[in-house]
Amino acid sequence: MQECLTKPLTPAFSGCLVEKPTCNFAVRFGFSYLCEHPQHKDFFQNTPSSGQHADRAVDHNELYRSLKESRRTEYLSKVKKFIADLEYGKI
Repeated sequence: MQECLTKPLTPAFSGCLVEKPTCNFAVRFGFSYLCEHPQHKDFFQNTPSSGQHADRAVDHNELYRSLKESRRTEYLSKVKKFIADLEYGKI
């Protein structure tokens, strides 16, 4: 399994902050992924936020928003290309 990073959303789920998750616990939810791993909360707590690794601290809210936005943009780009291909008879 890849290195996990999450943002708590509810007691049952966390948001997956891996750019392209491939594990079996990542479940697509709109333009985001939910983490259903039994220890999903631990992936947030293990994130360096102070001490010697503070330079690697992550703004979880910003990363979650950024990943969601980039996935949305990628999806809309594919939809626009598909529609253009339909209009020009490429499909």
